[in-house]
Amino acid sequence: MEENKKTKKKKKRNLLQFYTPAIVFYPAAFIYFELLLKALDNYNTITYSSIAITVLFSIAAGLLFAFVFTLIRPVILSRILSSLILIFLYIVFCVEHDCNQFYKMYYGITYAIAMTGQVMGDFAGTVFDVALEYALQEALFSLPLIVYFFNLKKIIPKKKYTIKLIPVILIPFMVIQLSTGLWCRNSDFANFYTYDFTAFTLIPHTGLLTAFRLDIQYLIAGTPEAPIEDDEFELWTPEDETLLSDTQNNRDNDNQDNNINSSEKTEISKSYNNQPDIIANENNVSNESETEPIVYDYNAYIDFASLIENESNPTTKKMHEYFGSLEPTMQNEYTGYFEGKNLIFMSVEAFCPYAIDKDFTPTLYKLATEGFVFNNFYQPYWSLSTTGGEFANMTGIIPEWIDSGNSFTVSEDKYMPYSLGSLLGNRGYSCKAFHNNSYDYYERDKTHPNLGYDYKGIGNGLKLEHDYWPSSDLEMMEATLPDIIAEYKETGVPFHTYYMTVSGHCNYNWGGNYMSRKNKDAAVEAFPDSSMPVQAYMACNLEFEYACKYILEELEKEGILEDTVICFTADHYPYALAEGNVDYYKELSGIDDSPRSISRYKNSLILYCASMEEPVVVNTPCYSVDIVPTLDNLFNIEYDSRLYSGRDIFAKNYEPNGISSSMPLVIIPIGNKYSFVTAAGEYDAVTKEFTPNPVVYVNEKDYVKEVQNMIQNKWTYAKLMITNDYYRKVFTEKED
Repeated sequence: MEENKKTKKKKKRNLLQFYTPAIVFYPAAFIYFELLLKALDNYNTITYSSIAITVLFSIAAGLLFAFVFTLIRPVILSRILSSLILIFLYIVFCVEHDCNQFYKMYYGITYAIAMTGQVMGDFAGTVFDVALEYALQEALFSLPLIVYFFNLKKIIPKKKYTIKLIPVILIPFMVIQLSTGLWCRNSDFANFYTYDFTAFTLIPHTGLLTAFRLDIQYLIAGTPEAPIEDDEFELWTPEDETLLSDTQNNRDNDNQDNNINSSEKTEISKSYNNQPDIIANENNVSNESETEPIVYDYNAYIDFASLIENESNPTTKKMHEYFGSLEPTMQNEYTGYFEGKNLIFMSVEAFCPYAIDKDFTPTLYKLATEGFVFNNFYQPYWSLSTTGGEFANMTGIIPEWIDSGNSFTVSEDKYMPYSLGSLLGNRGYSCKAFHNNSYDYYERDKTHPNLGYDYKGIGNGLKLEHDYWPSSDLEMMEATLPDIIAEYKETGVPFHTYYMTVSGHCNYNWGGNYMSRKNKDAAVEAFPDSSMPVQAYMACNLEFEYACKYILEELEKEGILEDTVICFTADHYPYALAEGNVDYYKELSGIDDSPRSISRYKNSLILYCASMEEPVVVNTPCYSVDIVPTLDNLFNIEYDSRLYSGRDIFAKNYEPNGISSSMPLVIIPIGNKYSFVTAAGEYDAVTKEFTPNPVVYVNEKDYVKEVQNMIQNKWTYAKLMITNDYYRKVFTEKED
C-alpha cells in the first residue's frame, strides 16, 4: 500500500514536471512582453504598483494560456493555435509600442483593428517608415517567439492531459486574477479600470493584456457608468445683475488701452504676462457710457429646474442637476461683433505657432497679428490624434475614448445642435465642409453631416487637380471657394465653410511628403541651419500659407473680404517631430520641454476679419473647446453656455483668484493625469507643482484640489453628454 502511494506521488510529480515548461513559459513570455513595453515607454512613468499589478495579471494570463493549450487536443491543433496567438500578440505589442512612440498614445485593440484598413490604405508609407524606425525594438519583442519555436514540443507536449492538473493551474489563476482585479478596483486608478477605461490610460497601470481583455469585455457588456448618483449639485441662480454688470464694466475700463504698438502684438507664442485679459483699441468696440453701465445678460435660457422635476431617469436627472449647477458666462462688449458675417473655419493638420514666420509665411503672420491675438491659447493632444482635436474644435466638448470608439464616431447618430454647422444653419447660413483626404476617414461622412454640414472629401465629390500625398490645401481652396463665393453673391445667403486640411501631415522628409518636396527649395533657403525634419515641416506648411493667401485674394477680389471672418487652429501639435531619438520640436520651438510639458501644447488660435481696424490682444488662458462658444458670442447666437465643456473667451464674470464654472480653465491631459492653466496660474500634473501668477494669491493646495474636482466632473459629464444623447433629452427632437 505504502509503495502504491509513493508510486502515485512520483507519477503526479512527473506529470507536473512534464507540463512545467508550459506553466513557466506563458507567464514568463507575457511578463517579458509587458515589462519591455513599459521599459521602452518614453511617455508614461513607471511606478512600483503598476509593475506589480502588471506582473500579477501577466502570470494569471499565462496560467490560463497554459491550461488551454495543454488541454486542447489533438496536439497539432493546440500548437497551431498557440503559435498563431503568440504571433498575433507579438504584432499587437509591436504596434502598440510604435503607436505610443509615434502618436504618444496606446490604442484599444478593437478600435485599432477597425482602423487598420483605412490606415493601411491612406498612410501605408507612414506606417512603413514608423515600423522601420523602431525595427530594433520590434526585434526585442520577438524573443519569446524564438524561445517558443525552439522549445515547442516541450511547451506543448503530446502527453494526454489529465484532470488532476486542473486545480494545479486554475486555482492559482483564479486567486491571482481575482485578487489583482480587486486591487485595481480599490486603487487610485480604479476609474481607469472601470468607467473611465481607455487603453491609453490603463496600459501604464495594468499592462496591455488586461486592457485588451477589458476592451473586449466592455465592448460586449458595455462600459460601467460613472458613479454620479452620490454627487450633490445645487442649482445656479442669478445674482444681482446690476452689481455684476458694474464689476464687469469696471474691468472693461481697466482693460482699455488705446495705444497698442507693434511690440505688443507680435509674439504669437508669448507667455501669460499678467497684462489685462483683453487689450483693445477703442475702435474695436462700442464706447460705454461712464454713467449708464451696460447690463449684460447671462448665456443661459434652459429651465433645468423644470427638467429635473419632470425627469424619471436617474442618470439624466443627475445630468440636469450638474449642468443646472454651473454658472453661465455673461455676454460682453464683443457679443454680436461679427453678427451676419460669413465664416471660414479650419482645423489645420499638425499646425503650431512656429509655422508662423513674418518673412516665410507672411499671410499667416498677417492673420495672426492683425485680428484677435490670443497669447495664451492651447490645443491639448487629447490622446485621440486628429479626430480628438477636430471634435473639440467643432463642438466645444471634451473628446474622449468611448467603448470601442471615440466621442466623434459615437456622436454620429446623436443630436448635436450646438455645433457651428447646426447653429449657423438654423440661422439661414449655407454650411459646407471639406477635407482633402479620403472622405470617410474617421467616419467624417457620418459625423460631419450630423453636425449640420454638406460634406465632401476625396471620393464623394471633392476633386483635386493632382493625386499627391499629402494633398494640397491650396488645391482644395481652388476647387471649392469660387463656387461658395459665387453662390453667396447670387443668393445673398451668408456662408459658413469648414475645412480639415492635410498638407501639414507627417512624415517630415523630402521622400514621403510631396508637399515638403514641392516647397523644399524655399524652406531650405529660408532655414539653412535647421535640420531636415524642421525644414520639411516648414515646407509642407508653406502650402497652407498659399491656401490662406488664395482665400484672402479671392475674398478681396470679390469685394467680400470685410464681410468674412477667418478662424483656424491646429488639430494637434506636430507630434511626429518628437518621435524617435531626437525631439525636433524642441529645435523648432526653441523651448527645452517634452510631450509631458504644458508648454508643448501652446498653440495659435487665428481669428481675423479685415473689418477690424486694430488688433485685440487677449491674454486670457483658453483652449480648443472654447472656440465654438466664443464664436457663438461673436456671431450673436443664442446658446446656453452650460452645455459646453469650454467657455466664451471674452466673458468676464469671474475673479482671477476665485473658482467658478465660468472661469478660464485649460485642461491638458498628460498621460492619465491632468495639468491645467487658469487665470491664477498653472499646475503641472507630472511634477505636482502649482506655479501662481505673481499678482494672484490662492491657497495652492485647496485651489488645486478644487480645480481637479471640477476637471473630473467636466470629463465625466462630457462623456455622458455623448453616450446618453443628452442634447436630445434637453431639446426638442430634430425634425425629419
